[in-house]
Amino acid sequence: MLDLSVKKHYNITIETRIQEQTMRFVRIFIGLCAAWLALIRLISPAAASVSLDLALLAPSNLQVFFLEDLNVSGNAPAAEVFRITLISTEPTDLECYAAFSMQTSQTLVASGTSDPFILRANSTLVLTNLDLTAKSSPYELRDYEVSDQAKSIEDKLLETGYFPSGAYILRLELYNAATRALLAADEATAIITNPFSIQLISPPGTPAAPAPIAVTTPVFVWSSQATQFLLKVCELTSPEMDAESVMESRPHYETDPLQPLTGQSFAYPTAGVRPLESGHTYYWQVISLVQTSGGRQEYPSPVGAFSIIHTLDPQSQRIWIALQRILGSSGQTALNELTGFQPNGTIHLDGLGITIEHLEEIASKFEQGAYRTASIRIE
Repeated sequence: MLDLSVKKHYNITIETRIQEQTMRFVRIFIGLCAAWLALIRLISPAAASVSLDLALLAPSNLQVFFLEDLNVSGNAPAAEVFRITLISTEPTDLECYAAFSMQTSQTLVASGTSDPFILRANSTLVLTNLDLTAKSSPYELRDYEVSDQAKSIEDKLLETGYFPSGAYILRLELYNAATRALLAADEATAIITNPFSIQLISPPGTPAAPAPIAVTTPVFVWSSQATQFLLKVCELTSPEMDAESVMESRPHYETDPLQPLTGQSFAYPTAGVRPLESGHTYYWQVISLVQTSGGRQEYPSPVGAFSIIHTLDPQSQRIWIALQRILGSSGQTALNELTGFQPNGTIHLDGLGITIEHLEEIASKFEQGAYRTASIRIE
């Protein structure tokens, strides 16, 4: 019994010593890990909690980007083109600097960096492109330059004052001034179309040669890359008046500036407005409303002109207007060839006679896109 008791006691003693040595090793290991982690924190501070948002002020319809509105020289009036929002959740202030670039999908257009500035702890800082170019701004881009790769773009800028059509990526990066580590970045893309040109299609005349028409409710048709328009019709009241004077006179009719037209055709109203009269000459003009980097601007078309030489009877006018709606802008040349002809009131579709009401229903289908013109032939 004595031997067994001593043996049992001996085994317990060994196990206890092993457990104590194991725990001592674990404590030492944990202590070393804690010291190592503390050393890592001293050597490599945690990444700053900073967010950056770059947003165009007209993201959905910016169509023209003027060089003067970006104001890279900092000497001219400029417009707010984009806004930058910096949010820091860091408990301490950060010394930062910003790097800005503008590029196409293949070419770096321009770039620059700012001097270091302080981003305050737990704060929000809102800037615009004006802050990047103003001479007195602490965020001014100091080494802004146009890339050598952007020679063709630069030539176009110097010639016209606006960027050529295309997609431009605006990017801003925020760096830690001490470590040069990237803190945050964001970019926005501007699709530039430069929709300045407007081609008047119908009525096709000019002030020097007004087009003769036979309807008092013509359909005005034009072509443009713009998406919003105003229409103005003025009467020529004196043969001595030039086109500019006519268009500056009191409009005979104009569309509502608060409700711009979004299509590229417009039928003169049949009621509720001053009617157009037979024997009179009218000038007309389309104004495109274009969203530029400096805000919305108006770009007028050339001036068109037409004379109502005689008036069709009401039924014939309905037929004529329905044909204009069906043919649209692509068929106006063919329709112009019919000027002076008098509809006889007989309408056939696939060899069968149809009413004017049916023709107008078909015209509505064309306008809605349910039908489309395959070919046009005048016999």
